[in-house]
Amino acid sequence: MDLARALAVGALCLAGVGCGVPRDPVVVRTSPTPITGSSVGQADPSEPSPSVPGPPEQTASAPLPPSLSAGDRRFPDLGSADIDVSHYDVTFGYDPEVRRLAGTVLVTGTLVRSASQIALDVDGPDVGAVRSDDARAPFTVVGHDLIVDLGAERSPGDSFSVEVDFSTIAREQDFFRGDVGLFPTARGLWSVNEPDGASTWFPVSDHPTDKATWTFHVTVPGGLTAVTNGELVSATEGSAGTTWSWRQNEPMASYLILLLVGDYEFVPDRVSESGVVLDHVVLASELSTIDPYLGATRDQLAFFESLFGPYPFERYGVAITDSIGGLAMETQGLSLFSSAQLDGTLGTVQQAFLSHELAHQWFGDAVSPASWNDIWLNEGFATYAQWLWFEELGIADVDDTARSTLLGLPAAGWPLAEPAEMFGPVVYDGGATALHALRITIGDDAFFAGLRSWVTTFADDAATTADFQTVMEATSGHDLDGFFEDWIYSRSVPSSLPQPSA
Repeated sequence: MDLARALAVGALCLAGVGCGVPRDPVVVRTSPTPITGSSVGQADPSEPSPSVPGPPEQTASAPLPPSLSAGDRRFPDLGSADIDVSHYDVTFGYDPEVRRLAGTVLVTGTLVRSASQIALDVDGPDVGAVRSDDARAPFTVVGHDLIVDLGAERSPGDSFSVEVDFSTIAREQDFFRGDVGLFPTARGLWSVNEPDGASTWFPVSDHPTDKATWTFHVTVPGGLTAVTNGELVSATEGSAGTTWSWRQNEPMASYLILLLVGDYEFVPDRVSESGVVLDHVVLASELSTIDPYLGATRDQLAFFESLFGPYPFERYGVAITDSIGGLAMETQGLSLFSSAQLDGTLGTVQQAFLSHELAHQWFGDAVSPASWNDIWLNEGFATYAQWLWFEELGIADVDDTARSTLLGLPAAGWPLAEPAEMFGPVVYDGGATALHALRITIGDDAFFAGLRSWVTTFADDAATTADFQTVMEATSGHDLDGFFEDWIYSRSVPSSLPQPSA
């Protein structure tokens, strides 16, 4: 998700806020003090009680300490080193009158390490009851972690199945102050979950190294539509409203979840020449604005496939919603845009937003950052893809854009591999400029072959900056230690681009 700003050369570059205004990193909790009960400190007592069955269970005995971290230096309290989630089945209803979301999430996967307890991230939802392998399970909520007792120690490779009843109130939030998660509207909601917003509304392993497949079953009042990622399986009328069931078969990080509730229309488009299913979603009130973006999306898709290799998923689409202006998000397979930008016109602003979020499907969605310090692997790549698209349109030469951008890069906030600000010009403009410098260093053929190898090597997975260097060295035959030291790991960047290789 990005804010547009004009470059001096006249090309539009997305710099702004990435996918959520960053907050200060949290401190690792090495020795938590368990708090038994139903999610202490979670809900506002003035709100109506959630309709979640069953009282909370108490911890039965002193379990083996679970991992509360996937090992991310920037967000050390996200994820867990103990588990590898394979699938989430998320079932809930949303009542826009009281802004309450309540239901269950069934989490299945395997253990990576021996454990008698597992931890899921939970930063807001009330937890009502927990079941493990269909039996009631003791649990505790410790800070931002839901710790579930599996009953006995299990070995690496053993499967687990945990079902959690939860309830969440969608409160008023300010995205530009750093809030992420659910954003209620008069008749529905929209969501932005990067980097850690998913755990603010349901229990989840909220780190991109733990990708999974997903099913969503969302019940909303009649006349409203619920939209999530993947393929729409069914829309079933019932006494509680309409249940919209979606299936996301390709592994997806939790920060890429899309959730929309409102008066939406589906706009199917033709299948692309490469076989990608193109389906779009737009507010009914904005239906007349979608047409210019159908052809633009097809053109961009064909162009990026020629550079980066086959589109990495089965389907893609544009979702136009009533979110705040200046916001876009690369939600997997169906990118989120604001109607304030995609307003029916097709100029540089719209081309920038559309191309940037589409490019993220390769860089960020298919290959996700193994650490949030590696965010330049998302935003720098998508920004560079946007520059390439502008060159294709004849708006601005990539080399001119990179040279002009280099002159305007900030003096502070480096290194690129561990930026002071997650979603700022160092990551977007600095990342794109570093990629152009790498392209000059190793040549076009090796550079684009390396990008294609990057996607095929780490598709449906997460990877690091060091992994990227390894791929580019293998593809180009160059030792890139010096380049990465100067452009990626240094606290300042070179004052000029490198000379082309012989």
